[in-house]
Amino acid sequence: MATTSAKSFHIRSTSFPSKSHPSLARVQECIHLVKAWEACPSRKARLVTRLGHLKDLYASVNAFLQLPLTQQALCGKGSLVREMMDDFLCLMDACGLVKDSLQQTKEQHQSLRSMFRRGDPGLEAGICAYQCSRKRMKKEMGKCLRLVSSVEKHASSSGDNLDVVDQVFKDVRAVTVSTFTLLSLIISGRKATQSIFSRLLSSKIHEAEGDEDFVGEVERADMAILRMHSHSSKTARKEDAQEAQRPLDLKLGETEVELEDLLRCMIQAKVSLLNIVTGC
Repeated sequence: MATTSAKSFHIRSTSFPSKSHPSLARVQECIHLVKAWEACPSRKARLVTRLGHLKDLYASVNAFLQLPLTQQALCGKGSLVREMMDDFLCLMDACGLVKDSLQQTKEQHQSLRSMFRRGDPGLEAGICAYQCSRKRMKKEMGKCLRLVSSVEKHASSSGDNLDVVDQVFKDVRAVTVSTFTLLSLIISGRKATQSIFSRLLSSKIHEAEGDEDFVGEVERADMAILRMHSHSSKTARKEDAQEAQRPLDLKLGETEVELEDLLRCMIQAKVSLLNIVTGC
């Protein structure tokens, strides 16, 4: 993992942006929106809404980092800036893993649907390839969970009596971790992930259960394809599999677009942090 400059910062600035400053108020508003989504009992698969809030959060963080007062404050917080740089790299890696897994799933579904329509004799092999791909994806989501859990430790160990800058970055990390944890659980399938990470992430598993439509569609598509592979009468099973894939693929496409936009905003925020480090 890339590390930041070893430059020491001896002065702790107290000239933080005011809590009423529009840029800071916008960051806090975006954090509130993500947390409100988590608390809402009727989320029902609107995961793209949460990702949109998170994307807006990173855009507002980037604007917050452009403020001279923020930059002055962070010049007195060398350890926080270095930790944030490392954590942003981990979170960007996690975002990339999730995005790649969603893209692979969508491409596999498109390939299978094409085989269904053509009556391709290689359909059996295509289904086997899909199942192998899903197993690899679950392993990748295990890596993603380990990445975000390392960031979660930093965020949770920063204490409670924090100034405004520390609190903002603690909250940004916390809501990003919970979002990528949720996505990893959905992609992996709840049961498989729960058996490995239940002790560490039991609250996040409960969160994934609330997103019933998205979770259910991932499971239904997998089960329909599996039944078609094992069942002697394939025609009805093909129809079941295609029917299960359609709504899921729409959500996969929407989610992938939001993740691409989110990753761009995360990169911009990380570059702004790097500019602050090199300018101090």
